[in-house]
Amino acid sequence: MQILLGITGGVAAYKSADLARLLVHQGHRVRCVLTEAGARFITPLTLSSLTGEPCYGANPDLGEWRAQPVVEHIDLARWADLVVVAPATADMLGKAANGLAPDLLSTVLLATRAPILWAPAMNTGMWEHPAVQANLARLRSFGHGVVEPGAGLLACGEEGAGKLADIAVIADAIQCHGSPRLPGLTGQRVLITAGPTREDLDPVRTLTNRSTGAMGVELARAFRDAGAAVTLVLGGDLAAPWGVEALRVRSAQEMLAACQAQWGLADGLVAAAAVADQRPEATLPEKAKKTAGPEQLVLVRTPDILATLAAARRPGQWTIGFAAESERHLEHAAAKLRSKGLDAILVNDVQAGRAFGAQANTLTPLTAAGPQTPLGPLPKDQLARAVAQWWAQQLATRQA
Repeated sequence: MQILLGITGGVAAYKSADLARLLVHQGHRVRCVLTEAGARFITPLTLSSLTGEPCYGANPDLGEWRAQPVVEHIDLARWADLVVVAPATADMLGKAANGLAPDLLSTVLLATRAPILWAPAMNTGMWEHPAVQANLARLRSFGHGVVEPGAGLLACGEEGAGKLADIAVIADAIQCHGSPRLPGLTGQRVLITAGPTREDLDPVRTLTNRSTGAMGVELARAFRDAGAAVTLVLGGDLAAPWGVEALRVRSAQEMLAACQAQWGLADGLVAAAAVADQRPEATLPEKAKKTAGPEQLVLVRTPDILATLAAARRPGQWTIGFAAESERHLEHAAAKLRSKGLDAILVNDVQAGRAFGAQANTLTPLTAAGPQTPLGPLPKDQLARAVAQWWAQQLATRQA
């Protein structure tokens, strides 16, 4: 993808160098446009060195004359597949929202037909000002994307919202904007569960499992990039992808309640969460103490979230489950497919701890027609994309 990175005059401009380097490492071509104020914080030489491309705007090394002259703002506007402004100041937001174009970056923003993504950074008072929020609302109405700033200690010494979003989050938003949509999934509303559930024994101890939630988070990212509107019901500690509505839960009962509240609005379900099958019969209000005699822990079953949602689905809704099996994988998965009435199940070999954490993994899709071609072994981000592509093809065939 060809990305035009606009850099305006904020302290966070130094982070744009890291963003440019990351995007180049990911295989994108990056050209930077500096405003005069941006050039007070970071130099054209730094950005050109990191991208291998000229830095435009406030760059005295380029001058005003070219051996082959071009209308620069039009040339750059046509070159870009995506325009990203990071950091975006209140000044540049106001100019773009009101059609003002006094410099190169603002003229490119008017001239381009490429998607535009803003990553604002400013003082909390400025960020919360009604004029800035009105300008953001107007830019969103134009179809622009916004990576909301984070909160924390600002350069001015105050604490609050206004910090430039993490570079990884901005890169994730760029990936979302630049990914090709898949016909079978575009416009679908997809509910995804991910992560472990935790069943509390007392205020200190909990019953859980070895899942990190990485596969479910990557599935949410892959379905998002394919064009689906994703709601992620997430246990564990991983961050949710940008642009995905995330509902944080802890226990199996909380996950079921969150899913039931969303299921009526969804077109489909991908149940990737590792839900604890048992919970303590009682949660103690204080930490359990050691005793001299034998100790017993009474467990009861947690609700079967996937079966509950599958049983309540309306015509046209689809369901995909996961089967983490350590032996007789396809046999056990086929029984689960039939008993819960699923459209598909993805079979996962977890023998000897496989598939947990950051390892590469293989999934075998299973439908009523039988086992499909295995997906993998692949890293989890690539595997999630393979799953989204496979299911998009299944849905496209159904819709044809």
